[in-house]
Amino acid sequence: MTLSAALVIFLGSWLPRAAQEPTGEEKKPALTIQSATADRVTVHYLKIPWGPNTFAAMQKGGDSFYARRTWPFARLELKAPVSLEGKKIPAGNYALVLHPNTPDDQGMSLEVLKIRVAEFLEAGNVMTPTPSGESQWRGPVRFDLTALTSPHLTIELAPGKAGVSLIVQYGDNRLVKELAF
Repeated sequence: MTLSAALVIFLGSWLPRAAQEPTGEEKKPALTIQSATADRVTVHYLKIPWGPNTFAAMQKGGDSFYARRTWPFARLELKAPVSLEGKKIPAGNYALVLHPNTPDDQGMSLEVLKIRVAEFLEAGNVMTPTPSGESQWRGPVRFDLTALTSPHLTIELAPGKAGVSLIVQYGDNRLVKELAF
């Protein structure tokens, strides 16, 4: 081994990782927890990359892993009670959970689950387990196709007609739910 080769190996192991050539793993976007707030509502969610095949499996249903697994995609903090499609939901801490299409093709559903843990989302973990809790509301949901495709999950809260609009966009799929005060 030449002196220059030994020096390259030594410096390569000594330099901070950020200064070295990135690997494929490091090129992936970080799965960080994002937040949005409007009025008395805050939502926290993971910035999960768009997975069209995963989402299609949830919409279609079936026997695949994603077609049978619930997806707790956000945590909702309510500083005041809201009404969701006529159902009163008290102030508190909640998991927003998507349920895949059912075997009898009734479609996907959304559940608002009152949870006791302060946080269940884990930065970097797409497969966060659904926390235990008490169901406050569950109803069918239909995502609309959009012209623009978001590269990752985004959730916005916007002033609505009588409260706050919860706007969920995952890839080219969009869902809007009104949380009335």
